[in-house]
Amino acid sequence: MLAEMVMINLEPTISQIEKLLRENTAASVTYAALECRLAIERICYERLRLAHDYISHEDLRKWQPSDIVKTLIQEFDSKAAETFTLSIAREPMPEGSPPPTREDYEAKEWIPLGTQVGFAPNKLGKLWNGLAKLALHIEIPTSKDAAVNQYGDIQAIKSKVTQALAEIKRISEGTLMSSGMGEEVSFECSCGSRNKRRLELLKDGQTINCINPDCNESYDYVQSDMSFGRRTFDIICRACGTSCDIPKRMVEKLKTDQHIHFDCEGCREAIYVSWRPTQAQRTKSPAEA
Repeated sequence: MLAEMVMINLEPTISQIEKLLRENTAASVTYAALECRLAIERICYERLRLAHDYISHEDLRKWQPSDIVKTLIQEFDSKAAETFTLSIAREPMPEGSPPPTREDYEAKEWIPLGTQVGFAPNKLGKLWNGLAKLALHIEIPTSKDAAVNQYGDIQAIKSKVTQALAEIKRISEGTLMSSGMGEEVSFECSCGSRNKRRLELLKDGQTINCINPDCNESYDYVQSDMSFGRRTFDIICRACGTSCDIPKRMVEKLKTDQHIHFDCEGCREAIYVSWRPTQAQRTKSPAEA
């Protein structure tokens, strides 16, 4: 299943970077490095934008552009950074036809819809970090006699900007970005949000966080029946014995100086939940000593 296709226009940014390089001043090439970093971020974050219906911000373990793309490949679309062309048959299969064979597909006339140009997340990440190291931070002095310069080495910055620009231009030749293909499964969270995932990327026991940023619910995927079980802590009221459940994710996000407060559903007694340090120690028996 193909959910959505979009494209981004990087031409204005590319023209701006080239203009800054032609000016060839320390300030202009530094600004060109910043524009390159922003372009790299846009390339990666546009793919994240397409994935927002399929992934929670809680699942983004790191916020660097290349790490976000790696997470998208693992959790959302295995082809998020690959090169491929999408085409559509000029004539549909006749209604009631048997399942088409490979020969049937090959015999059809295909119209290209567009091409997604892929990239290596690690390469983009190194360019993104290298631009900052050379151009966007003032070098820390190593001694009292070391000069503190406003700009970095202009030739080194130009070299890195040129490398980054070549990669940005190559990626900009793509005419679409796909939000993924393949069978998907979905479930409705208790908050009402519809959560969707690519079936081929789901793993048994995988934790799925709700895509609603204001929701604390999370679910465990059960592969055997393709179900999603709500993750909760069972809290027993000490006053009346009523069992109350609260989202595990709410407790997991607590810091040691925080607590959760809610009222028992049975007797309305106030219940507080917090983390407390505990100690466990195994003392050797005389026979083991």
